[in-house]
Amino acid sequence: MADHEDDNSNNKINEPQSSYGAFHGKRISIFTSFEDAARAEALVAAQQSPIERLRETVELILRVYGVTREELNNRKKSNRITILQ
Repeated sequence: MADHEDDNSNNKINEPQSSYGAFHGKRISIFTSFEDAARAEALVAAQQSPIERLRETVELILRVYGVTREELNNRKKSNRITILQ
């Protein structure tokens, strides 16, 4: 029981060993205030390189639109921009 309390002393819960895609290796954190959560989020962003943050952004955009990397790579490439209203 003492080991369990030590693992969660920082209000963090260990993730199971199975893979969850993009979330593999991440932890769930419980904060006592929104300010603490914002501080932790800013610290994580500051530790990432700009390239890593761009990759995460692209991955989120692809997930939102339901597009895979393969579909993106296989689409017809053009030098035109289409503006939809």
